[in-house]
Amino acid sequence: MGKDDSTWLNISYLIAAGIFAFVGYKALYTIGLQSGWSERYDGWYPLFSQIMSLVIGGASIFWVQSSKERKEYHLSAIAEIRKVTWPTIPDTKRMTVVVVVVVAIFAVILAVFDIAWSKVLQLILP
Repeated sequence: MGKDDSTWLNISYLIAAGIFAFVGYKALYTIGLQSGWSERYDGWYPLFSQIMSLVIGGASIFWVQSSKERKEYHLSAIAEIRKVTWPTIPDTKRMTVVVVVVVAIFAVILAVFDIAWSKVLQLILP
């Protein structure tokens, strides 16, 4: 857990704050449109929604960074991710082909059962 991990964690916190601010802005914009506030208060509502979205983003990053235990948990998660042995590209391609083949086989089996079951039901239920 060196300085590099802490730097990446802070960058991810900033990205998360930006996402929260964007979602907050879109939510406030939608609320303004649905309630008619954006038309009724068109002079100050856009500025209000932008400021509130920045407050939401800032409050979210402040809340996440406020707990030392939470930050230590995130740093330990980064340390555990660094221990993962990721598959190589040829291994990933091979495993993807295996998954596609297995899914295709099961799709054919389910199609056969579906067709057979529909034929049986057509005989039973005229």
